[in-house]
Amino acid sequence: METNTAPIPTVSSIEAGLQLLASSLILVTRTDGTEYRMLREDCPLHADLQDIIRAAHDGELPNDWRFAMTYDLCHALLDYSQPLACAVTLDDYREWVGDIVELQVDTSTHALLTWLADNVSRCYFDDVDAWAEGADGSDIADLAGRRQREAIDTMAHAILSGLDALVAA
Repeated sequence: METNTAPIPTVSSIEAGLQLLASSLILVTRTDGTEYRMLREDCPLHADLQDIIRAAHDGELPNDWRFAMTYDLCHALLDYSQPLACAVTLDDYREWVGDIVELQVDTSTHALLTWLADNVSRCYFDDVDAWAEGADGSDIADLAGRRQREAIDTMAHAILSGLDALVAA
């Protein structure tokens, strides 16, 4: 019986985890020509990355928008960390999430309403006080944007928490 002597892959930092996750989300084309991202079956730490993706999907698995946003968030977080000469901490990444979320939210009313219509469970805030405070309810696009911000923020924190656990393991 042969023993597998290959080293067990590890993730040394959140930055390394973001790079691994982003590079493991490949772009695939369906027979109808539409493209979507998926986790490569042969990627290192597949089961661990799959757990992170499940957490980021927040019950919407599988979902093309969530896979694509996970990929985009990884790259956005990496972009924020690249110019720094010092080590980037989990707190640094968490501090940047708010700015990154603002850059990821759709600005088109059509895109926001299409996003809501894609999954009606998105029509409800998980934390109304935090995300809908000050909204009077008269602007559906504003509410949709706030809800998408909440979803993206939750995803970013799920990714960072999952990678932090992976680094600590």
